[in-house]
Amino acid sequence: MNTPYKQEHVDQLYRLIGEAVWHLQHLENVVASFTTFKVLQAKREKGKRLKQADVERALGKQKGQTLVPLIGNAKSHKTIPPHLVKRFDVFLSDRNWLIHNCVTDEFLSLRNKEERQRLFQRVAEVSQQAIALQGEIHGLFEDWFTELGYDLGESYELAEELLKNAEQS
Repeated sequence: MNTPYKQEHVDQLYRLIGEAVWHLQHLENVVASFTTFKVLQAKREKGKRLKQADVERALGKQKGQTLVPLIGNAKSHKTIPPHLVKRFDVFLSDRNWLIHNCVTDEFLSLRNKEERQRLFQRVAEVSQQAIALQGEIHGLFEDWFTELGYDLGESYELAEELLKNAEQS
């Protein structure tokens, strides 16, 4: 049975969409950061001495991309390894639905209990996919860093110190 919209359902949908976008942006950030490090490391291996401006420009270039070109670039730099390509492709399709079609295609779903639950679950799954993929990329990032000989413990200590200093300013 169809019923009129209830504000609580609209609010819940907004919250779920906001949560999904939040996690999507964190995924974009880890993919952009890892890809930037790989690009910069390749330049270092070719003998290029990097300056702060080079690093900032490279990171800005990656972070300035929308998800489609960002994922394409990450695939070409092997930030997204072959075994994760299919998951990213499925995620990209789900992300496109969320950003471009969720509200317009699903507005009547809020009026029907079963359809509303299906809609809420689908949006929540986008969040869950983003979190899982972020974890995968973060783990690959750490492994890659370690393979290059960096001490992650030391890196995390430095990051903690920088955060504390930033909070005191």
